[in-house]
Amino acid sequence: MLQEHSRLFQRLLFFVDALIITASWILAYYTRFELFPAINILALPEWLPLSRYLGFIPWVLIVSMAVFWASGLYAPDRAQRLTSLVYSVIKAIIIGMLTVAATLSFYRAIYISRLHLILFGIYTPFLMVLVRYTLYTGLRRARRQGRYLRRVLIVGAGYAGHRLKEAFRQYPWMGFEMVGFLDDFKADLPDRLGSVEDICTIVDEAEARSDPIDYVYIALPITASDKIQFIVNEMSTRLAHVCLVPDLFQFDIMNGRVTEIGGLPVIHLIDETPLEFKRALKRLIDILFSGCVLIIASPVLTVISISIKLTSPGPVFYRQERMGLNGKKFSMMKFRSMPVNVETESGAVWAKAGERRATRIGAFLRRTSLDELPQFINVLKGDMSVVGPRPERPVFIDQFRNRIPRYMLRHKMKAGITGWAQVNGWRGDTSIEKRIEFDLYYIQHWSLRLDLKIMLMTVSKGFISQHAY
Repeated sequence: MLQEHSRLFQRLLFFVDALIITASWILAYYTRFELFPAINILALPEWLPLSRYLGFIPWVLIVSMAVFWASGLYAPDRAQRLTSLVYSVIKAIIIGMLTVAATLSFYRAIYISRLHLILFGIYTPFLMVLVRYTLYTGLRRARRQGRYLRRVLIVGAGYAGHRLKEAFRQYPWMGFEMVGFLDDFKADLPDRLGSVEDICTIVDEAEARSDPIDYVYIALPITASDKIQFIVNEMSTRLAHVCLVPDLFQFDIMNGRVTEIGGLPVIHLIDETPLEFKRALKRLIDILFSGCVLIIASPVLTVISISIKLTSPGPVFYRQERMGLNGKKFSMMKFRSMPVNVETESGAVWAKAGERRATRIGAFLRRTSLDELPQFINVLKGDMSVVGPRPERPVFIDQFRNRIPRYMLRHKMKAGITGWAQVNGWRGDTSIEKRIEFDLYYIQHWSLRLDLKIMLMTVSKGFISQHAY
């Protein structure tokens, strides 16, 4: 219900923002051509008719609102804190401004004042933040005065129950006032009102005081199905709304989310990162970054290729089968660092300190990680990403999957050239368990900001590793 009210509020903001964009576009026109008509720093016409700019409003609205929606500005959790509110608005405005400017640049025959676009980019975020701040401040003030409050009783004082309590505390403008917990075990909890069996007494007493409980949130483990059934049966004869928030944190949730099939809610406990705007942007960054690296590093690639050819017979590149997203196998490219067919006798073995299988140039390439450069070709092909868990050979995966808990969960995200485990020192002949721990942390906390941090850490810490053999 918290998310439903937030979603309704965000839909209202969607239409308000459309009005703000229209007003900002017109206001920018009057500022540019009526208040400051003499400003002509870009050698544009002194004056342009308003009708010309009004004709672009539908297109500006369509592009801007599509970008705002795709960037997540109207997600249910976007309107909670002022800092995140300002950040999300500014980010969406920057992307929207670049998109609008790029699309309007196709109209070569029609002059669009650049100063008008700059003013539009100033007025829009200012008004959007001002409207949101005013609305949220008004709602908080009304809630503090006791208006439109919804009293909530939480059944279950576990992790999920406390997460609910914290959400109600952080988002006061939603108007959910927590009454207390019902729990069978945590008797010393300060805000515990009783056990689960006391729910009827507590709800009825609140009703008798003309201070009814509006919502009952069931935050019990799914193993407590008998208690859940008891609560549902008892509340069916009363007026309180009942919401089920199953405590699933006893499981290892990987990219958990809720979808629907034929009206039935489906909870995803282990899932790949859902397809969304941020993932599409991550793919775009992968393509642009990899393309730039391959172009800039082309002289280095040429020198390495010639060196390999001159020092050891065989091909320049070495292709090795690896496992990527959702267990899909692909051929990963590297500069060849060992003699041809070196694994014919030894088989697939883990590289360890003191081994002498690498060629002279190959040992240098491994220590400096230069042998990994061809993997940017894998990124362009879509097999890998710049940042992600390092892909492993299927022969080693068969050894680890049953020995190391949660090992296969690392394949719920596209494999990367560098990763959170690698920049924290867990690469090469190091603890597999720690590597998996860092890989899963990355998948569960993935963001474009974290990707950028890992890329900067990769550069700042250098490519040479004491565990690269």
